[in-house]
Amino acid sequence: MKEKFFEGKDFEGGEFRALVPKYYPPKYIKYIQEETKLLKSKVKGANRILEAGIGIGRLILELSPLVKEFIGIDNAGLMLKQSKKVAKEFSNTKIIKGNLEDLSKIFAKNYFEFTVCAWNTLGNVKNEITVLKEISKVTSKRIFISVWLKGTFEDRKNWYDTVGIKIKRIDRENEIFYSESGLKSKSYSLDDIIRIAEDSGLKVKDSRVINNVILWAELEKLN
Repeated sequence: MKEKFFEGKDFEGGEFRALVPKYYPPKYIKYIQEETKLLKSKVKGANRILEAGIGIGRLILELSPLVKEFIGIDNAGLMLKQSKKVAKEFSNTKIIKGNLEDLSKIFAKNYFEFTVCAWNTLGNVKNEITVLKEISKVTSKRIFISVWLKGTFEDRKNWYDTVGIKIKRIDRENEIFYSESGLKSKSYSLDDIIRIAEDSGLKVKDSRVINNVILWAELEKLN
């Protein structure tokens, strides 16, 4: 079911507004700006970075000029089609089709210095621990994640309404949104991320709340 969302099921006949920041409410536009600036400062000069869940390639324009090699991975055809268009501008950038649960089958151990898993990609996967373990296997230094912040229910609802995502059901107690196209979107507290990181063999090196709507965290291996 989930694949229908990322293949644009909610946006038939129109632009995929959920991945285009110009359509976002002001709080989320500001978040995008702040996170982009933060990521650029973290990965500048790196040999290889991975974006796990490349989406439409928004970060390619920002990060590719700063690193020697940028690889993006996704499993949705619509996402790959759009991100490949962006990647054509950069000789050091490659977009591939694959599942985040299979990263260690695709890339060598510690192939990347840094991995970016942004814009609640982690909150949309079936099992966060499985995905983080796979990311950890192919990343030598740091993993950067950003997820919906728990406790921002009304802001999230406003975002879904603004970008045109058709919500079928809401688990208000756990702040989980389910779209008509099959998306299950979670939110997290810092304690949640600390626990998930530890269960994945990682620890939170740094974290911050960005513009009161997004939780950003920098993870590193426990050993």
